[in-house]
Amino acid sequence: MIDDPYLEFEREAMILRDWLALDRTVLANKRTFLAYSRTAIAMAVLGIAFIKLIGHPFFVASGFLLVLSGLVVFYVGIREYSSNTKRFKKLVEKERVLEAHMHEMEAVGAEGGSGVGTAVDQAAASAGPR
Repeated sequence: MIDDPYLEFEREAMILRDWLALDRTVLANKRTFLAYSRTAIAMAVLGIAFIKLIGHPFFVASGFLLVLSGLVVFYVGIREYSSNTKRFKKLVEKERVLEAHMHEMEAVGAEGGSGVGTAVDQAAASAGPR
């Protein structure tokens, strides 16, 4: 599995919609966790209702299974949410490191004068006037 799916894209080529995609992804992760939570609560409440309201042994056993299933669903939701959150934090940290490195390179380039230029500047200079 690729740790950083954005490595193949150039930072300069990314636009606002690309950066907003990360925000949408984080919000989708939260919505998914809330869906897991709602499902787990509904299962547990239904299980408790089976146990308390219907005294038949089949429904009591089904109620315990529903409560247990609700706990499992909640655990899976927590695990998925935390693993996705950790992965997003790693992506953001990598982005901050890249941004700091690019600022350092720009500062070095500005201090170095006209002798050091970017590949785009050098290609444009070698192409000559149009």
